[in-house]
Amino acid sequence: NKSKLLQAELHYLDGHLNLAEVAYKASIVSAREHKFLHEEALAYELYGRFCLENQMVDQGVKQLNIALDKYKQWGAMKKAEELQHFIDAYEIST
Repeated sequence: NKSKLLQAELHYLDGHLNLAEVAYKASIVSAREHKFLHEEALAYELYGRFCLENQMVDQGVKQLNIALDKYKQWGAMKKAEELQHFIDAYEIST
């Protein structure tokens, strides 16, 4: 899952958006299958930010909200609070 997430980020940096999206989704699935809740949360968050930055706003907000729930399930309340502020600020600015 970590390698898939890193691959997604590299594809994104290289401008290969379709490959990045596939790799983000693969990272999410892998983290879920291996029950790595913290990695699943991070993958959802990064995929959500990717979506927002590439004009897929509804999909991005959806992914960020899933990440928010995953962080809370994991007990990372400070991270969840930080992400909630990001989501709120984004929604206000659009």
